[in-house]
Amino acid sequence: MAAEAVLVHDIAPPHPRYTQLTQMAAEVARRTQGMLSIAINPGGKVLYPGQASLDAVRSGHVPLTFVNSAFLQSIDPELGFLNLPFTITDELIARPGMAEGILGLVRAYVEPHGLKALAMMRGADTIFIFRNRQVQAPGDLQGLKIRVAGPGVYQDIVRSLGAEPVVFPAIEMGAALARGAMDGIITSPGGWGKNVQDAPSASLVPGLLFYTYFLIADRAWFDALPPAGQKALAEAARAAITEKWREMQADDARLVAELVAGGARQSVVPAGALAPWRTRTEGVTRSFGAAHPAIMKRFRDLSGTSPR
Repeated sequence: MAAEAVLVHDIAPPHPRYTQLTQMAAEVARRTQGMLSIAINPGGKVLYPGQASLDAVRSGHVPLTFVNSAFLQSIDPELGFLNLPFTITDELIARPGMAEGILGLVRAYVEPHGLKALAMMRGADTIFIFRNRQVQAPGDLQGLKIRVAGPGVYQDIVRSLGAEPVVFPAIEMGAALARGAMDGIITSPGGWGKNVQDAPSASLVPGLLFYTYFLIADRAWFDALPPAGQKALAEAARAAITEKWREMQADDARLVAELVAGGARQSVVPAGALAPWRTRTEGVTRSFGAAHPAIMKRFRDLSGTSPR
């Protein structure tokens, strides 16, 4: 008998990541000959921002979510390692097996909580967007109210730069900027595209705050699927999401180029000027490592590097 699984998230079209979600749904249907289908945000009309999407899975309301890794800290604080400054980067994930290795770390932490991690998605090497300013040095953010996608390490990073973090879901941040609830926004190129009229000026500090998303399933629901359904979902998630990191990176670069061609402005802090940003944020990593040495060792053993 055919079954439908609801997938909730806060990535609204035309955000470039929405393409990967629809590709995954199509691949699941193809691999199961339609016996398992994925319904994305019931009818495509309802968005579940951040914590709400994860709570919907943990409560058994829906079986699947794509959720920003900031909210995985509510499951286990150790998972904050995913959000540390200059830790998850495109260069790191380009190493063979690294994405699957990080996914395995996350899986080990969420499974005791009745969840299963099926895919790791590139959210973005995030950018700061403003109405009329750009940043080159950490001091440029002093005293500003800056939107972050979620709590925990993201907030710690912004505080280390002398700014005040304000947690807002993506679907509300444009209106919040317009009414003065924040001075600037940390978001993805897709988020910039949706808000470029209100915030046409962007700055990239490569690696400072990297978004990742994870496909999280209700473990009991997943285990109850027929073996063929489990295999199809896991393989479709890997093929359409985890293995498409470079494609997502290219999508972001293309979108930024289109926005700039349309009159928006972007500055990029060059690699040779990142040292002050690393210095200002290194306390975040140091404090996290002191509080959570086990996950830091596991990550170091996997990557061969220490987060900086």
